[in-house]
Amino acid sequence: MEIEVNAIGGYEEVGRNMTAIRVNEDIVIIDMGLRLDRIAIHEDAEIEKMHSIDLIKMGAIPNDAMLSKAKRAVKAIVCTHGHLDHIGAVPKLAHRYEAPIISTPFTAELIAQQIRVEKKFGRESPLHARSRAGLSNNSRHSS
Repeated sequence: MEIEVNAIGGYEEVGRNMTAIRVNEDIVIIDMGLRLDRIAIHEDAEIEKMHSIDLIKMGAIPNDAMLSKAKRAVKAIVCTHGHLDHIGAVPKLAHRYEAPIISTPFTAELIAQQIRVEKKFGRESPLHARSRAGLSNNSRHSS
């Protein structure tokens, strides 16, 4: 068995937490966080209306470009807890992967709230469209 851990964001900083763990050909993403201090310096920033590319350039969310060729290998997105430095980028990045979001019920509700307010270019988030009845349709919860 071959295991590889890739630090995508959140290392040597507070926020933007994201780790990709590859076991053989399968990948599990742990967290998709936001770096709050990068947003706080822009008083008028409405992150729910901003494009992921702009947020990556600002250093506010992880740059997941290293996973672009391996998107189909991502089998799950596991969110460890409901702090924004661990879940804040889910509405911006998770739609890139055909993978369930796995979290506790409380964290899933926080993510669902974020997805509901996400607006890209005045349109509804693709994640919101997939989860109208609640995130639980697309995710597994652990107690």
